[in-house]
Amino acid sequence: MPNILLVEDDKIIAEGITFSLENDSFTVNWCEMGNDALKQLDEANIDLVLLDIGLPDISGFDVLRKIRKTSEIPVIIITARGADEDIVLGLEGLGADDYVTKPFNNRVLIARIRAQLRHVKVQPEASIVIQDTPSEQIFEINKDLHQILFHGEVVGLTRAECKILMHLIEKPNRIHSKEHLLNIMHDRPTGAGENTIVTHVRHIRMALNKIDVDNEHIKNHKGLGYSLTL
Repeated sequence: MPNILLVEDDKIIAEGITFSLENDSFTVNWCEMGNDALKQLDEANIDLVLLDIGLPDISGFDVLRKIRKTSEIPVIIITARGADEDIVLGLEGLGADDYVTKPFNNRVLIARIRAQLRHVKVQPEASIVIQDTPSEQIFEINKDLHQILFHGEVVGLTRAECKILMHLIEKPNRIHSKEHLLNIMHDRPTGAGENTIVTHVRHIRMALNKIDVDNEHIKNHKGLGYSLTL
């Protein structure tokens, strides 16, 4: 069941979209504010974003800029602003995946959502409980022991590296910036250099390769950050 983040300050429009999506077996998280949407993206497993431009706190364009610094999640702009320059900015300048002008038919919007989701391989949420048959799981997390199993074997990592890998496992198939991973590692904003993350990720890769020499699960996205592919 795809999880959609709807960022729309007009309650009537939001209720109509939510009703249509939920009737079509989608889950909808609704935010009126851009900053709340960015927080939702960081905390929840979102599959696609429907993003209005005219938000009360910050512009939807600014929200999209911030999303694209760390993630390639599908984003469909929904807005009354249909000027050519706005469409070009959204699609080419900022990297939106689609641009829909209001008013629109909700059935058409759903068709566009499904078209975008077909390009994304939706993965099940990573397990955080040790199973009786660990060989059936790629990664398993025991947070009490601060331990990660990979194909049933314990991955030899430092505490900091464990935090990084746990975060990547819990939010797979999306790009995480080096700065964001530094904050995860220290549980707060930090002034540490990005080379620290480069070193830790190298050690994580080496530990995973000792168990699985044939696959590379952690990918480096030049200038953006790292992602873990399941």
